[in-house]
Amino acid sequence: MAAEVPAMNMDEGTQAEEAEDEVADAAEHEDLPEMLELIDAAEEVGDDVESLTTIVRNIGRRIRATPGDRDLLNDFEGLAHICKALATPAHNWKGDAMIAFCRAMPDICRTSAVNRGSLRDEGFVVAAVELLRSAIADGEEAAAVSASLALASLCTSSDGNKRAAAQLQSPERIVEIAEGDALGDVPQSSKPGALILLVDALARFPESNVLQTEAVACLRALLTDDDPRKGAGKSAAVENREVATSDEGFPFYGVTVERALATVADSEKPLIKLHEQALLLLRELSRRPDRIEALAIGAKLLARVKKSVMAEDARVVRAALGVLQNFAAHEEVRDDLTIMSDGARDCMVAVKKNLKTPAVCEQGFGLFANLTMRKSPVSAKLCEGEPSLITLALPVLRAHQDRPDVMRSTIHTLRNVASQEESVIKEIKETDIFEEVRKVVKQHEQDSRWKSAVDISRQFLREHRQDEGMEKKAQYNKFY
Repeated sequence: MAAEVPAMNMDEGTQAEEAEDEVADAAEHEDLPEMLELIDAAEEVGDDVESLTTIVRNIGRRIRATPGDRDLLNDFEGLAHICKALATPAHNWKGDAMIAFCRAMPDICRTSAVNRGSLRDEGFVVAAVELLRSAIADGEEAAAVSASLALASLCTSSDGNKRAAAQLQSPERIVEIAEGDALGDVPQSSKPGALILLVDALARFPESNVLQTEAVACLRALLTDDDPRKGAGKSAAVENREVATSDEGFPFYGVTVERALATVADSEKPLIKLHEQALLLLRELSRRPDRIEALAIGAKLLARVKKSVMAEDARVVRAALGVLQNFAAHEEVRDDLTIMSDGARDCMVAVKKNLKTPAVCEQGFGLFANLTMRKSPVSAKLCEGEPSLITLALPVLRAHQDRPDVMRSTIHTLRNVASQEESVIKEIKETDIFEEVRKVVKQHEQDSRWKSAVDISRQFLREHRQDEGMEKKAQYNKFY
């Protein structure tokens, strides 16, 4: 299966707000304090709620104005100072300053694994979960939105934060939440964590598109195994996904996706972030093969996903292709895409339209590789017409020569169809495709990041006797 690409956290409302912030930041850049000044101020702020709120907001603006200052927050203990202040009785991890700090998380956490880890060490991940818990109990929508936004940022690419936020109990707790025993007077150790609280928040604020957007994005972050620092044992993301796809949990998470996609379809304005994140959450739920039929066929989500492939926004297209890549493991879905409809052809058109976006190309050809895995009339059908897999593959190979994931999935697809259709290999030989594949081997043979792409390239070249001069040298034991 094609490698995952972390999702971008942005919707129509967020885009508009960030655009306004960028204009304001540009105008006020000269008036913004330097990051070290803000860190010093955070250390000295004491219990002044208004001052801390202003400091935190200015930190977010400073990072947007000068992103290189982001790491200073940890280097000079800025995060520790802020968390220490928020933990005092003047705040108790609530109020305006806490909300402002939550809203600054996308800027503070973006690209910084160190900041995410430091915030967990300072107790902020657990505090954000508690803010979500109290917001649900008190009916405070703004606080619930802020907590969800913060947790999504904290848990992206951080398995430790996913575990700290999820606070897993047993899947049966999801049923208790849904039946109204959500928060009750129970010991802290048995209270539900974010994985279940987010489901409860969606039920608590059913009319809020903003809450639905941020809560769905946070659920997606908790279920996505995207931490590059792989440790021993099962990751927190996989454990979370097992709960979400369990017999007890699956109905509630499935309904969450259905509701989100229905909201997108019914909205007069495009809800880009909700659309993207709902599809990415659906992708995670469909990683368990025996859930695909219920989602794609039973809930009739296949039709919505196919329609999403034709969206204008590349992020939505990429997410939809990722879902179809998983759905294609089901025979009925494969038949629908390739025999009963023009679904696969629409996907090729979408890739061609978004040719400059590597994530779309990688997910698209990952889907095509799955569709052409077995010998069938599908390969011949996809190599006919315009665009065809061959006419689409060459510009993709040329456009993304620096992306091993794109090259791997594209060459994998070419190898599949070339091994099944004699006419296809003749067509390939009339193009520069083999030359592009040779470049992969020549230029990246020693790069471990390219191992999969190089291996499939060698195999493709060898099978069609196009590997002259690239054969691996024999390896001899030094003893001899």
